[in-house]
Amino acid sequence: MAKHLIGCTLWSLALPDTVRSLEKAAEIGFEAVQFTFRQPSDMAPAGLARLREAIRRTGLKVPSGCVIFADEDYSSIAAIRKTGGFVVPELYDQRLELCRRWGQAQADLGLRHTAAHAGFIPEPHQPGYVAALDRIGACVDALHDAGLTVSLETGQESADVLKKVLDDLGRDFVGVNFDAANFILYGSDDPVRAARVLAGRVSGIHIKDGRRSPKPGEVWGEDVPAGTGQVDFPAVLRPLFQGGFTGALIIEREAGNDRAGDLAAGRRFLEGVLKNLGS
Repeated sequence: MAKHLIGCTLWSLALPDTVRSLEKAAEIGFEAVQFTFRQPSDMAPAGLARLREAIRRTGLKVPSGCVIFADEDYSSIAAIRKTGGFVVPELYDQRLELCRRWGQAQADLGLRHTAAHAGFIPEPHQPGYVAALDRIGACVDALHDAGLTVSLETGQESADVLKKVLDDLGRDFVGVNFDAANFILYGSDDPVRAARVLAGRVSGIHIKDGRRSPKPGEVWGEDVPAGTGQVDFPAVLRPLFQGGFTGALIIEREAGNDRAGDLAAGRRFLEGVLKNLGS
């Protein structure tokens, strides 16, 4: 099996300054980061120069970026359903323009791949599916025009719906950012089954853990440190590796009061999982 780089998402550190986030990721011992802009000034010429210097100085690999919209509301599943991703009609025009700006800025940093949540996609038989597909297509095209390939992150829909979206989009530069915990947190699917459905379409992986909610799909599950929740990581990673994934494994933590400690513990946990898998 391939040797996988181990990294973390830059936003998991919950630090407002992007350069300090890069420095902290390197201090913890990560080899790579999934990048995002933490402040508006990052995309100005001086900000991009500052980031280039920090990436060079830390030696971090940046296999992927992420497009994050500042007005997405993750306070509840109902809130993010109304504000998430590319598919909300009232937010589409500004999100498309942000994809153009963020895509070009990430490409200017040397990135060649980025990820995003598409948003809550209607089932293929439901009204609104075709319109949602058109919006997703326009947004991924804007990112691709900047020179980026794209991953759509899992969790806000079932694996079957996401696979259908990829098939209907018909764009070979769009794949999956597989986050097993999101299927648990959103109550949208079983992570192991989802891994089998999407194996071969995966161009990014988040290592995140979670515990199911007593009201799946209505109330958030609990985001917990990697290795302490209900994700069966060996059972998830095995089909994804067999499907051809050889890229970086990116640890994500979006809760808790000791983000750096949880990420460091997650790295040690993941190293053990990979050793047992022979990767």
